[in-house]
Order: sequence, then structure tokens, then C-alpha cells
Amino acid sequence: MEVTRIHDGLWRWSVTRDGLELASAYLEHGDAMLLVDPVIPAAVDDRARFERALARDRARLGGAVWVLLTRADEPRDADEVRLMTGGRQWTPGDPEPPGVTTIPVGEPGVAAIWSPGHRALMPGRAMTASSGALLPAPGVDGDALLALEPEVVIPSVGPMMG
Repeated sequence: MEVTRIHDGLWRWSVTRDGLELASAYLEHGDAMLLVDPVIPAAVDDRARFERALARDRARLGGAVWVLLTRADEPRDADEVRLMTGGRQWTPGDPEPPGVTTIPVGEPGVAAIWSPGHRALMPGRAMTASSGALLPAPGVDGDALLALEPEVVIPSVGPMMG
């Protein structure tokens, strides 16, 4: 598991599965913890560290935990993380959790997540990073997402762009 602190209250972690780098985001909004497209590390030591970090932050913040999916049909480890944290799950089309705006992209059940407070965009698979550039998925208006002027983009597959 690779963990990157972007700034206070915004982190990215990733694991490699089947040769793909799967990335997730951790955001704090007030007393709420938001986990976007969560993946759980396979290695026992990494998993134990992951669980301790979530428990510590949940106790510190004391508010709701939200498990957000950018694709309703791709839950990754959301169910397990939700059970681990007592969190509520959000999928595209549900009322927005606190601190973020959700933007439908492409087909129904797919959304990008925008955090104005963190100036962070989590486009899911709607955009990927390749050779230092962000590329929109077919049928996605990448310019509309980038018009938000994010300081950091955390795709759910591949490297982060800042």
C-alpha cells in the first residue's frame, strides 16, 4: 500500500491488483470522514495499519463516515470498509454527503466527486493520468471537470495529478 498525504484532511492511498494501481481518497469535512472508492490492502501489516488509521481518525473526528463510490457497479471494498467503520454508503444518484459536490459523468450510475474545500477532484474512471496528462474516458467532458480548477486530481486508477 502506498499512502500520500496531500494536505491536512486529504490523503490518497493505492494498492496494486492484477497489475493495476487502484487509488482511493480520504477526505475530512468538518467532523465527517469521506472515503472515495476504497480499496483494502492485501498485506496483513498494511491492512492492520489501515484499520488502525481509520479507527483513530473516526474517534478523533467523531462524526459520520461516508463510503463514496464513483461507479455504482464497481464497489471495490466498499462493503467491507463500511462494516469496518460503521459508515454510510453513497452511490451516484443519492443525496450528496457533506462537503462535496457530485457530478454525473458518462453513463447513469457514474459520477465524479468534487471537494471545493480541498480543491480536489476524484473523477473515478472518468479521467485517467497518462504520460503526465489527464485523459477523459470516452463520452466524458473532461474540460467541464477541469473547469473546476482542481489543485489535485485523484483518479481511481493510476497516478495522481496535481
